[in-house]
Amino acid sequence: MTLAMMNTHKAFKALQLAGVSDQQAEAMVEIFTEMQQDNALSRADLMKAGEGISGSIKELDLRLSGAIKELDDRLSGAIKELDDRLGGAIKELDVRLSGAIKELDDRLSGAIKELDSRLSGAIQELNTRLFAVETRLDAVEKDIGELKADVKQLKADVSALKTDMRWIKRLLMVMATTMVIAAVKYIFS
Repeated sequence: MTLAMMNTHKAFKALQLAGVSDQQAEAMVEIFTEMQQDNALSRADLMKAGEGISGSIKELDLRLSGAIKELDDRLSGAIKELDDRLGGAIKELDVRLSGAIKELDDRLSGAIKELDSRLSGAIQELNTRLFAVETRLDAVEKDIGELKADVKQLKADVSALKTDMRWIKRLLMVMATTMVIAAVKYIFS
């Protein structure tokens, strides 16, 4: 008896305890046992059902394998086609961008050379003008130096002249005084 099978003795005792007569309890246990045996599947039945399920699983597996392989083949083809198209588009874009970059590089190189040439000329012109200004500035500084020396000499001369003028003034005062005295003496003599 399997675990699923009913324990007839326990069932009989349970029915007796419930107040069922012995004959009725025995009949009921017998009916339940037959029903259980009719409903119970044999090992052969289970094996046969398992083989059917296994066959269905194998058939389903084969169909799914075929469908998966077909889908894989289609996807592989689509991916290869997309890869080829993208590869071509990338190469075309690379060629176009390389050309545009080279053209831009050439234009920028030309513009840089032209700007360098113009700036070199302007710098040379500024250097020439700056040299002329420096030369003139040197001459002005030399003239200023000479003027400072002349002013210094002039200050010294003015100082000497002031001293001389004081002496002349004093002499003239002495002479005027002498003349006034002589005139007074002449007038009163």
